[in-house]
Amino acid sequence: MPVTKLDDKGRILLPGSLRKAEKLKEGDEFAVDSLGDGVFILKKIDLRSLLEEAIEKAKGIDHEKVERESEEESNRLAEERFEFSPRQ
Repeated sequence: MPVTKLDDKGRILLPGSLRKAEKLKEGDEFAVDSLGDGVFILKKIDLRSLLEEAIEKAKGIDHEKVERESEEESNRLAEERFEFSPRQ
């Protein structure tokens, strides 16, 4: 297992053998998380693709339906909490 160090700017250099094996290049982006106890997860992500996918999914949303359903749920919660029925 290769060993690397954290530099004074908080950067960690991934060993060349890993970069080559994973076909990593300058500018690649990673999601980073800590599992605690000094264990970290790095996952290469393609932020542009994720955003484009989210935009495409959002285009298919029926905003009027979401608004209606939100209002219905809001009315249901108000009835439950305040024991009244909104005007129909």
